[in-house]
Amino acid sequence: MQSEIILNQIFILSIIVIIGVIATKAGIIRESLKDGIAALVVNITLPFLIFSSFTALDITIELLRNGLLVIIMTYVSLFLLLLSGRATSAALRLERETSSIHVLHTAFGNIVFLGFPLINALFPGGQALFYATLFYLASTSVMWTVGVNILNYSSPPDIRQKIKNLVNPNTIAFIAGIIFMLSGIAIPPVLDIPFTGLGQTTSYLSMIYIGSMLAGTSIHNVFRRREAYVLSVNKMVITPVVLIILFRLLLNAFSVEMDPVAFAVVIIQAGTPCMAIIVVLARQFNADEVHATENVFISTILSLFTLPFLYWLIEAIKF
Repeated sequence: MQSEIILNQIFILSIIVIIGVIATKAGIIRESLKDGIAALVVNITLPFLIFSSFTALDITIELLRNGLLVIIMTYVSLFLLLLSGRATSAALRLERETSSIHVLHTAFGNIVFLGFPLINALFPGGQALFYATLFYLASTSVMWTVGVNILNYSSPPDIRQKIKNLVNPNTIAFIAGIIFMLSGIAIPPVLDIPFTGLGQTTSYLSMIYIGSMLAGTSIHNVFRRREAYVLSVNKMVITPVVLIILFRLLLNAFSVEMDPVAFAVVIIQAGTPCMAIIVVLARQFNADEVHATENVFISTILSLFTLPFLYWLIEAIKF
């Protein structure tokens, strides 16, 4: 039943991606508008989605306990993904500028523009989004510290800038949502309706953005790049399968029960296709921008098959 839901949701999201591709090819979405859509999602609609989802939740000990497990498992997942990215980069003998992108794209997925809409559609009600936000915050803390160091290896790290990057509308929405959730303060309908409505546009705008990204990718020879396929299989199949088995064994060994939704969120977020924002960072830090764009293109297409497979595997592997 759930496998049908995930296939249906991916099909729906794919249609919106195709609309984004067509709109970009037709000149309706230009570069400035594409950047505007990304800024709109990250700074407005996603924060409202996070905040409105949290305020609709009732805080429980189980929710907090599972949230702590999600945070721990996120850091373990990122460590293993970074390790596997370095291993495949070494095996492929990639140059430094390309290797840094390969490693980061192995570790960091498109959790904002694809992960959030997919999880919100698969597990409506706000609880899954709570876990997804915890994954996002933990991932962000690693991205803007370890991740930036990997990209900006030639310059000393700017601690103040990294702290500034961690303080953004999404973390503010998370903190505000937690405060309202813990205090039990009800949001009046006159505010709740527009906040919720804005948040619900995140899925559509995110998919339009991904479509515009794919439309701007030159597909000439892109399907011949073995590095992108190795990365995609490693990131979206091999390492997530290892994580499923590892976490199942650890949970059983320590007799720890975990909400199946929280478990699924961690694995799905870890197995999302390559993070689109890294393309922008590659341009900023003079890394291999072409390789970054190809990774996003190939992994996003392959995710139409790998994400349903991962969800099926989550349900199938239960010790």
